[in-house]
Amino acid sequence: MLVPLLIQCFRDPEQFQAKASAACWTDLLQQARSMGLTAQLRALFDRHKLLDSLPETVQKHCEWGWRYYQKQQASLFYELFELEPCLAEADYPCLLLKGAAYQALGLTVSEGRLYSDIDLLVSRQQLNDCKAKLFFAGFFEPAVSAYDKHFYLELSHENPPLYHVKRGTALDLHFALFPLAGRKNLITENVFASASPIAGSCFQVPSLSYLYIHAAIHFFWQEEQHKLTKDLIDLDLLYSQLAEQKLLSQLLCDAEQFGALEPVVNTLLLIEKLFERSLPEEVARQLRKSPLRRDFARFILQMQLQSGTKAYIAGTLWYLRGYRHKMHWRALVRHVWVKTNLAWRHYRQRPG
Repeated sequence: MLVPLLIQCFRDPEQFQAKASAACWTDLLQQARSMGLTAQLRALFDRHKLLDSLPETVQKHCEWGWRYYQKQQASLFYELFELEPCLAEADYPCLLLKGAAYQALGLTVSEGRLYSDIDLLVSRQQLNDCKAKLFFAGFFEPAVSAYDKHFYLELSHENPPLYHVKRGTALDLHFALFPLAGRKNLITENVFASASPIAGSCFQVPSLSYLYIHAAIHFFWQEEQHKLTKDLIDLDLLYSQLAEQKLLSQLLCDAEQFGALEPVVNTLLLIEKLFERSLPEEVARQLRKSPLRRDFARFILQMQLQSGTKAYIAGTLWYLRGYRHKMHWRALVRHVWVKTNLAWRHYRQRPG
């Protein structure tokens, strides 16, 4: 099966660099730029001591992307520093998620990785108190409809996005790792139990296992299609660190206890196939025997990595499948009905 150039490159950068033509480099850079992966490419080549042997134009593009990443990295740490005074007063854990957690831990996946917002996780019981502290720190919640407010707090897994009045920083305040309407019965308390504090900070970070689990959930149980390649690369880099630390068996155990073994099993199978990683025999045996293998889901996902009509059909199936996971059918029917009515009312109220 054909896979995108970016996956080929991250799978084996030495082989890619040895065989790539000028046209291949052009296509790779275009794909990387469109997905915000140029700086991660630079980090990849640097880790494999290939940076100085790249074509000069490729080096320049990588360096430009790296400068932008460094600016974003400095902005992220500045924002976390600004959040410290208000959240240090909280007597409950505040966990960094996704990109912020990767950066705080200095994981390989953080090298060159761009971010669009800061993700925090607090318990559902402490959500209002945490919001109040953030409001005093200059964050505000844009007005949303009564239904959207209900959707976020009762059916989703996060508060409506918060923004800083001066800096424009976007902050996603989570109280779960997956929409409540999906009825997955995930044990969020396990995420807090796995967390460890960051030295000299009020923030905590989930264990490496739970960072992978969260990424796998976001990838395999949701409907987004535009970042599939980027998310797969993140998962592969997280997998590599878990494998290095011999934590893959722990990952499967944590995923089962949390209630998210299905996305973990299937993302590991995807990594094994697309990136040609050799899983430890014990883990590979568990995956082969697992009743949670979803061969058709992985098939339609891989079809989206190509182009043409088949990819479009696969993308449509993936979108519908994602919503089936995010909402049980009653919530989904009501959501579609309300949103359709709101859109129709808005259309009828247009001037002229």
